[in-house]
Amino acid sequence: MVDNMTAIGFSLRSPSTLARLRFTHMTDKGFDYLTLTIPVIAGVVGWFTNVLAVKMMFHPIEFVGIKPFLGWQGIVPANALRLANTGLKLVTSQLLKVPELFEDFNPTSFVDEHGQRIRELTRKTIAEKASEHFPQMWNALSPQIKEQVFALAESEVMKMSADVMEHAAEHIEEMLDVEQVVTDAVLADKELMNRVFLTVGAKEFAFIEVSGFYFGFLFGLVQFAVWLLYPAVWVLPVFGFLVGYVTNWVALKLIFEPRTPRKYGPFTVQGLFHKRQKAIAKEFSEIVSRRVFTASNLYQEFSKEHSREAMMSLVREKAEALIDRYRSNPMAAMMMKPDLVAQLQQDLLAEVEGEMYREGGMIYAFTDKSEDIRQKLVERMAVMDAEDFENVLRPAFKQDEWKLIIAGAVLGLAAGIVQLVTMFADTVLQ
Repeated sequence: MVDNMTAIGFSLRSPSTLARLRFTHMTDKGFDYLTLTIPVIAGVVGWFTNVLAVKMMFHPIEFVGIKPFLGWQGIVPANALRLANTGLKLVTSQLLKVPELFEDFNPTSFVDEHGQRIRELTRKTIAEKASEHFPQMWNALSPQIKEQVFALAESEVMKMSADVMEHAAEHIEEMLDVEQVVTDAVLADKELMNRVFLTVGAKEFAFIEVSGFYFGFLFGLVQFAVWLLYPAVWVLPVFGFLVGYVTNWVALKLIFEPRTPRKYGPFTVQGLFHKRQKAIAKEFSEIVSRRVFTASNLYQEFSKEHSREAMMSLVREKAEALIDRYRSNPMAAMMMKPDLVAQLQQDLLAEVEGEMYREGGMIYAFTDKSEDIRQKLVERMAVMDAEDFENVLRPAFKQDEWKLIIAGAVLGLAAGIVQLVTMFADTVLQ
């Protein structure tokens, strides 16, 4: 006897013949109750293909298989930099202008609040250099006079620091490349874009998965009717293919379309993503401010060589101007010999730079704008127009969504063949 697969593959019976035989079989032997499982199985297939499609968007993080074509890497991690360029950099191009973060910056208040260690370093440097080069004169000064010297030096150094920070705030775009902050964050954390999209689109992805069952079940009812009338060998595989294809396609459409509310009789319909705009604005702003525009990431960008050199060049310029003013004093000029001036300037600049750029220091505090960024993003994303807002998440789907749809269709086809062979082989052979 020819095996079932061969018989199925080469069956030449017409659909009408199969229908008559099917009717006779059902009449003679009773109703085949396995047929009732067709809509349910179609629902399960629709659910499974959608769940798998979502998983394939984000996993695996690294390519698994033989490059370039035999294998798979999650769509999001495979395109992390491109998605960052089109999604996260939407923040820097439309929603967030860096100078706005420093519009209300008060350099004097900032330095007063964060400059305690610089005051301490100024005192320490002056006391050490005076004790080293003018021990008798320094020791002869009363505590009150020493305090006056310290206070004058502190005042000058703090004013210099305020001038430097004011310059940094005014030229922040030249010193802080926020687009590079995004790129560096994505390169440093391969799962970052996964977290962004899974956090922002959590409800949308859950809808894709669950809707697969409902849409699959509806298609299964049609499949059930067709199977009763035409139990041909192609029905289950073809409908499996359609269920996998259409459930993914419809779910993606319903997430983003229509962009604005539309009335269909008593019903108002709007894409799920757009309907949740305010909630998504909050979720996106939270994760971007905490994972991308962190104080640490902004500080590291500001501490790169070109920015650091620009800052320290200004500090040196201000320090030289300060020392020149003291040279104009006849008594100070007698004491401040060139080699001493050079050494004092070098030591003080080294101390100031070390303090400014230490982790948690003045520059760290200056670039700690995460909360300001979060607030501005929430406010502005909530009122974005529909097309721009869609670009926050849609890039994760748009370019490669056809892969997800085709993958769903192929899995549906395979499920239809398995269903045919394991449950209904005898039926098509009647």
